[in-house]
Amino acid sequence: MKIRLVRARHRDIGRLARLEAEAWPQALRANKQTIRMRLMRGHRVLVAETEDRFVAAAGFYHTAADPTNETAFPRDFQTFSTMHASTPVRSTYVYNLCVTPDQRGYGSAEHVIDAVIRDARAAGARFLVGDGRCPSYAGAIGSGPDRVQHDPLFRQAIDDWLRTGVRPELQLLIRDPVLRYYYRRLGCEFLHLAAGFLPEDGAAGGFRVIFLVRLGGVWAGEHP
Repeated sequence: MKIRLVRARHRDIGRLARLEAEAWPQALRANKQTIRMRLMRGHRVLVAETEDRFVAAAGFYHTAADPTNETAFPRDFQTFSTMHASTPVRSTYVYNLCVTPDQRGYGSAEHVIDAVIRDARAAGARFLVGDGRCPSYAGAIGSGPDRVQHDPLFRQAIDDWLRTGVRPELQLLIRDPVLRYYYRRLGCEFLHLAAGFLPEDGAAGGFRVIFLVRLGGVWAGEHP
């Protein structure tokens, strides 16, 4: 199956909404109105498409914000995913990486990630920032696309982080398959824990683990 990378435009809002419906449980999907508002605020969506549909996408924007300033970082997903793009560009904030269930493990997400990295570097961003889901906190087993087992050790690590403010050891954090994927794929740093970031995400207990990739030098996904 041939896949090509494109940048989605306003005319593609309906197709993006269909991709969201395929990729996410209902409570986590962005509707047409939300997608339209994000595009109007200077956001970008890079998409992997086949001949007849979108199979993966990443939503992001370039910003002057400093992600290492935990106090100033967005307190919830609504804010994080709807801020206006701004200059001078310091960071690229990525708030959505979605892949249809049938395309997971076939490289579509990786192609999209590589394209976002290139876009961020071309814009002059020093940092790539994401809000890492951690669905093994509570687990999600059902008929939807999200199927992850609950991990008591991981949950305890997150609860301890929230209680003490001390980041757990890396090996505890990457017990979660989503955080492990980002760490292995991007070589990212886990910056801080965002509690109540997205209450609708029951599998993750509403938590997100904010991560950062430093874009200086040769990125791990490229060959020097």
